[in-house]
Amino acid sequence: MSRAPVDHETALARLARKCRHMRRALAEAGSPPPRVRRPGFAALARIIVEQQVSVAAGAAIWAKFEAGVGGSATPAAVLAFDEEELRPFGLSRPKARYIRALAESVASGTLDLDRVDGLPDAEAIAELTAVKGIGRWTAEIYLMFALGRMDLWPALDLALAEGAYRLMGLDGRPDPKTLDEIGRRWSPHRSTAALVIWRYYAYSRQKPAS
Repeated sequence: MSRAPVDHETALARLARKCRHMRRALAEAGSPPPRVRRPGFAALARIIVEQQVSVAAGAAIWAKFEAGVGGSATPAAVLAFDEEELRPFGLSRPKARYIRALAESVASGTLDLDRVDGLPDAEAIAELTAVKGIGRWTAEIYLMFALGRMDLWPALDLALAEGAYRLMGLDGRPDPKTLDEIGRRWSPHRSTAALVIWRYYAYSRQKPAS
């Protein structure tokens, strides 16, 4: 299966026609830009860096890390350092361990990211999550942003849950199982729906209280 270009604008238009919540989010917060990253080791390593931190913090840590390993994050560059040597580049001890585990898996061929690109979503996620430190969220974000998969829904994402709660007027922030159920209404464009909700969440945090 080859990776097809993501038709972001068409997905937005279809979501707006299909769902009043999407129409409201787009009207109030505006259209989100697509998030596109070049697939490969660096993209996946960066998503590990971004686990459980804000977008701004993740970008700052990644810049420090990339500079620390010589300006280009490759498996060989990472494996030139042990876990403790990676930590001054902004990584926690677990993230240093996870990124080294990823580098070892890619360098040894245990994880073939070109092969992952050609797998169906569920199989690709299974391949990625076999590597220590890569969970469902990390795998789904990689498939969304680096592989251009259109129907991913990272239900473990707290900002997505909070955004859905605010946008839809729910009684409380949904748990991952409930959020998974909510997301089904936006299939086969759940990746774009997630972008809309993340943008709405950021907007809702900044708008003045009424």
